[in-house]
Amino acid sequence: MSAGECDLNGKVALVTGSSSGAGAAIALELARRGARVAVHCRRALSEGESIVAHIAAIGGKATLFPVDLRDPEAAAALVCQVTERLGALGILVNNAGPYSDTPFRSLPLSEWETVMAVNLRTPYQLAQSAITGMERMGWGRIINVSATSAYARSHSVYGLAKEALIHLTQCLALEFAPLVTVNAIVPGQIASERTDTMGDYKASVVKETPMARLVTEQEVARMVAFLCTSEFSAVTGQSIVMDGGRSLPRTLKLNLTTTG
Repeated sequence: MSAGECDLNGKVALVTGSSSGAGAAIALELARRGARVAVHCRRALSEGESIVAHIAAIGGKATLFPVDLRDPEAAAALVCQVTERLGALGILVNNAGPYSDTPFRSLPLSEWETVMAVNLRTPYQLAQSAITGMERMGWGRIINVSATSAYARSHSVYGLAKEALIHLTQCLALEFAPLVTVNAIVPGQIASERTDTMGDYKASVVKETPMARLVTEQEVARMVAFLCTSEFSAVTGQSIVMDGGRSLPRTLKLNLTTTG
């Protein structure tokens, strides 16, 4: 790691849902910048161990924490486990978030509870568990990963949870200031191996996006890292949309002209 990348030296970071995808990219980016990273998974142990090994290979430090965040007691205990093994938690990235677009009329209560628990209740629990230690250190960063589904009305309980997460972000930012900042990253569709297999869908999203491409996992990871640095210490309670402009409101042009 270069000296310029070590701006998070000595910090401990917990990234939920970091055994793959954007969560793994976030864990790797924070490790590159010097943080000791708690990699989290629910049951993807081999994938989680692979991320830990990758971090070790680039000279970083990481530990795997397999925890089922659907269990409120297990979620509440996670911050203590990380603190005991890695040190006082300074960075919390609430990235885990199961997806659902099942219509409300057929949505099982169990599916509702899973989506709301991991996307919303867990960030609240982890933030509540982390805030005392962060304030004791005099420094902390909480970043919640929402989604532009929060602004749509077509993703059932998932969009509901992600919009509520933005509300929670703003409330925590007010309550936890001035020592701890709380912000949200709001990605649109993220480029991934999965979207590469969904040709028609990917093409339609790109067509609707002013920047004519999808946001990448690495871009999301870098934005999370930026929010942890001193340069962003005045930024709190914000929801940073990363979707290439796709969610910007637009209307049909009337092509009217005025006459003198």
